[in-house]
Amino acid sequence: MERVMIVDDEYMILKGMTKVIDWQQHGFEIVATARNGQQALATLQTQSVDLIITDVRMPEMTGIDLMQAVQHLPQVPAVIVLSGYQEFDYVKSALRLGALDYLLKPVNAKELGDVLNKVQQQLAQRQQQTLSQRYYLEMQTERLLAGELTTTQMADLLDRAGIAADEHEFTVVCCNVLADFEAVMAACQQQQQSLFYTNADQLILCFAGTHTALNQFVRQLERDQLIAGDSFITVGQHVNQMERLAESLEQAQTLAELYQFYEERAPFLSNAARTEWLRQAEIPKISLAGFKQAVMVANQSLMAQSVQKIFAQLSDEHVAPSYARQIAFLILNVMSNYQSLSNRDYEQQLTAIDVATTIGELEAAVQAMIVQFEPRQAYAFSQNINRVVDMVAQEYAQDLSLTQVADRLHLNPVYLGQLFKKEVHTSFSKYLNQYRIDQAKQMLATTNESINNIALAIGYTNSGYFYKNFRVICDISPKEYRQQRQGKLQLS
Repeated sequence: MERVMIVDDEYMILKGMTKVIDWQQHGFEIVATARNGQQALATLQTQSVDLIITDVRMPEMTGIDLMQAVQHLPQVPAVIVLSGYQEFDYVKSALRLGALDYLLKPVNAKELGDVLNKVQQQLAQRQQQTLSQRYYLEMQTERLLAGELTTTQMADLLDRAGIAADEHEFTVVCCNVLADFEAVMAACQQQQQSLFYTNADQLILCFAGTHTALNQFVRQLERDQLIAGDSFITVGQHVNQMERLAESLEQAQTLAELYQFYEERAPFLSNAARTEWLRQAEIPKISLAGFKQAVMVANQSLMAQSVQKIFAQLSDEHVAPSYARQIAFLILNVMSNYQSLSNRDYEQQLTAIDVATTIGELEAAVQAMIVQFEPRQAYAFSQNINRVVDMVAQEYAQDLSLTQVADRLHLNPVYLGQLFKKEVHTSFSKYLNQYRIDQAKQMLATTNESINNIALAIGYTNSGYFYKNFRVICDISPKEYRQQRQGKLQLS
């Protein structure tokens, strides 16, 4: 049902409009009424509507003024205006502002029904356009955070998302284990934060704005109970260049993996440590770019100097030990991507970070890891990664996750995720998605199976998620891919 608000200063008009036709028969329901434009705006702050039917002449705020005001809402409703015979100048103004149609008073039931049918069609077209725009933003945001957009494409994405071209403050936010994705997405759009996409049980947001604005945004999600229960937020570093967003994304996702590993530890959940850890996870992280450069060239002296500077900065800023511990873990994550660590060695280094209680102890633990750092040599996949690749090939159609695979291999899931990325040069989830899409492409080209059934056959329980992933990876829809491939087969 499309949601309708009726606005008129005459009580009898409001009363009559609710009874003049069977609204539900036309696919509409009246959810609110108001006596003037100001009352209508106040109502729209707490509930959204799809259609406003408003008088053009009212005290305090006219229908024309109301139309201008609703243009600033996150979701602009359609408008029909009501007028008397002597008010056509107002009607012309309303039509210029985008009113879909107008009705003369007293309202005729047949005319109202005809107008509602026309509005229903136009709303359906508008919703399709909105879905297409939302899909484009999600697809391009995912490519943005993967570092796949050109400067021109970045500028176009910012423009479509309503973000100023000179905006230079961005932070990647991972909203994890959400109960209501749609509600969180709506909250993002309400705050003019349109750069987000979904990935498994995460909503990944590229937040545009300052530290303060980000903090206010997170607090609002918590007040609205959108981040509650098992849901939690992790935040990467604050960057001033869009080209560095991949670093912020890696930090946010790594912290999410770490929390889910910690969550299995009863002591972590039994006291205030969990709450403190999550609070610090919501604070943007500092840049580790200098340290990463030192690691890439395997210069242990530069690595040690960089770590000394990082912890001096943390000490000067009087950060909480929990925040410093997360930075130490991110440093370990950078090093583990460039060296060959056994699961046992990784666990020992993780424990060294865990047991450190002060910033000084954390720095000492990290410096000890640098002394032991040995850059890995080029080699084929390790035994563990070969086993993971085999599992994907044999079980891609099943519900397969990194945590499940790690459990079967008796490995730490965070360690396995880092090992997989280091050797395969992509994350486990992206590798699994790519493998599934490759199987889908083969089925689309060689069978007449329905697209929904193909999605189920390769392991997607949500066909919408399959469509999205297919287009992101192939830059074309499954239907278009099938038409192209089967067309080529017929010609050959």
